Amino acid sequence: MADVSIGAAARPVPPPVPTAPADSVLPGPAAPSMLREIGAGATVALLTLPFAVSAGVLAYAPLGRDYIAAGAATGILCAVSGGIVGALTRSSSFIGNVPSAPLALIQASFVSALLAGFGGDPAIALALMPLSVILAGFWQALFGWSGFVRIVKFTPYPVLAGFVTGLSVRTFVQQFPRLFELPTPSAFWDAVVAGTVPHLPMAAFGLVVVAVIRLSDHFAPRFPAMLVGLVTGSLAWHALMALWPSLEIGRTVGAMSLAEATIGFSLRWDLFARIFEDAALVQNVVLTSLTLAAVSMLDFTFSVRTAQSVSDVRLSPPRDLAGQGLANVASALTGGIAVTSSLGTTLAVFEAGGRTRIATLSLAVFLLIAAIVGPHLIGAMPIIVLTAMLISIAWKMWDRWCFAVSRDALVAANPEVRTRARRNLAIVVAVMAATVLGQPILGAVVGVILSCLVFIMEMGRPIVRRQLDCSRISSKRIRSQQDRAVLAAQGGRTVVFDLQGVLFFGNADDLATAIQNLHGRVRTLILDFHRVTDLDTSGATVLRQIARRTAENGVQLVLAGPAPKYRPLLEEALSEAPGVRLFPDLDAALEEAEDRVLAAHGPGPGWAGLAIHETDLGGGLSEAELKALVGRLEHASYAAGEALCRAGEPADRLWIITRGSVSIRVAGAHHARRIAALGPGTAVGEMGLLDRRPRSADVVADEDVESYVLTAEHFDALLRDEARLGQSLLATIARLTAQRLRDTSEELRLADV
Repeated sequence: MADVSIGAAARPVPPPVPTAPADSVLPGPAAPSMLREIGAGATVALLTLPFAVSAGVLAYAPLGRDYIAAGAATGILCAVSGGIVGALTRSSSFIGNVPSAPLALIQASFVSALLAGFGGDPAIALALMPLSVILAGFWQALFGWSGFVRIVKFTPYPVLAGFVTGLSVRTFVQQFPRLFELPTPSAFWDAVVAGTVPHLPMAAFGLVVVAVIRLSDHFAPRFPAMLVGLVTGSLAWHALMALWPSLEIGRTVGAMSLAEATIGFSLRWDLFARIFEDAALVQNVVLTSLTLAAVSMLDFTFSVRTAQSVSDVRLSPPRDLAGQGLANVASALTGGIAVTSSLGTTLAVFEAGGRTRIATLSLAVFLLIAAIVGPHLIGAMPIIVLTAMLISIAWKMWDRWCFAVSRDALVAANPEVRTRARRNLAIVVAVMAATVLGQPILGAVVGVILSCLVFIMEMGRPIVRRQLDCSRISSKRIRSQQDRAVLAAQGGRTVVFDLQGVLFFGNADDLATAIQNLHGRVRTLILDFHRVTDLDTSGATVLRQIARRTAENGVQLVLAGPAPKYRPLLEEALSEAPGVRLFPDLDAALEEAEDRVLAAHGPGPGWAGLAIHETDLGGGLSEAELKALVGRLEHASYAAGEALCRAGEPADRLWIITRGSVSIRVAGAHHARRIAALGPGTAVGEMGLLDRRPRSADVVADEDVESYVLTAEHFDALLRDEARLGQSLLATIARLTAQRLRDTSEELRLADV
């Protein structure tokens, strides 16, 4: 995964931001647009350079200090070749290809294994490292052309979090001893035990650079923190060396040129023959390439999601992943450091004004120019500063979601949440431990196995989460007391199945069996799909069979809240099923079912207009009290869509609805959201007459509405002149408010079950 994207990859993809079309970002003819694209590439090249260098140094680190300059040059060269080929073969967009620390760490582990197996011969490692990258590019192209890339989005997040966090810990463990110029963690531990930890000034300097990077990231997020750390750290290092040449704070990368990069294969046929004779070596090469391809493919998914969320760019994931594979082939042939899409680089190019392949091409070209023109500047980079940058990258790679899931596993009040968190934490720890204690390849293998187990567990969950009838659950429409009594009596006629997980052939029959076991009084069956995470053709086929059986038994089948992507499949499967209804959410389905019950069993005249004694406020009053109340009421009519009141207006009246219905709406981020609806016989605005605070929501007529209005002035007069009537009204308002609070509490309780 790309260095600057790991922190973002562990968090949700940034929300969409308004953008203008590419040709309108910078008004003017084509030439200024071209200049904008080239300028974006040049700007981001400056930000990408330290990451390319640090990735090369990390991948070549097991080869020893003498290969640091070669690693830096190779990292830049691979960023150039991979970036150019990726830009030319993928869809035209602002998504680029660069080396990354996680991929470099995987390659470093591979190099270490090769050195251990071949007596420390660096020539063999340098020859086989490009082979693993070529194979990784082949897998990526195969995954892209075959459409396998679509499966990546189903990777369980705990597996991804554990793998990324394991890479973070492994990077830190490997780089921390280098603060003291020690090669391995074991050497650092031996020095600690012996009490002879060397190069303390260098370690202190490195930790200060880490602190500068972290502070810059926190307090000045507009500035690239890694670039700030590189520039300030390098300047400070050279200043200290000029003032105190004897100060032990390490050395620089050294004289560097692109000629030092490991360009292409060392075609040694005797070596290739040895490879195929050693089954363990073949296995290691293949697993390393698959791990590189898988991690790079996850980065690709994050980058595509980000690009599509911030822009209207049109991408072709199969072609783009295949193009990334070809970019890795080019990178292997020019150095052997794997490249990947970078979420951070993608956002940086977009923010700099890049929208097309011209920006990513210019990014690669300017990296090449920098390496050719300024090799002495790159060679003057202090190694301790690069080490500090890698430690900072390890910090950003740590997935903060792991902290949240750990907290839920320990202290979550909801048992279901606590159980799920413990399961997720166990997966995170298993993948993380395999990555840290074994190899990144082992962590990837454990992740694949756990992904399969999680998939099986999800498939094995009961499809019916719970079964409710309308005596326990209701819509947000507030009904009159008469209507509530009817719905309570007829509640068993409407049943809701709360579904969960994946609906497929393995559990769809269980759903059919649960429906067959319903007793004969049921007239409406609602299937709530909002917790269904996937639906395939086999599940849709069983739904068609269920629809036919329910229709034969006189039961209305209703589907509530299916994800938009499943609606075409459902509509096709149920096209021949009579009477099946689809609603966007459970509340709309419940409201329609309640209306059908009231139409069949309710008092009837409500929709034609109620008399005052048939309403909640008027019910139970004596004839004299009704006469006194009516004398204070005013009649008011509202057309469909007309507002009875708006949020912020004075609360100077209440309405008694006698015909039609109204909705209570509150302002949302993008549109008003309905929180309740009220029909004939109910009162709205009554709380405002008690506390006299401004309205907190809009009240809008859903259809033509007839109502009685009781103003605050007349309400106060009733309390003053008709004390008994006033007390009756207050008691009724209190009773109705308590009932609504109970309904809300029950709704919240059921939502947490």
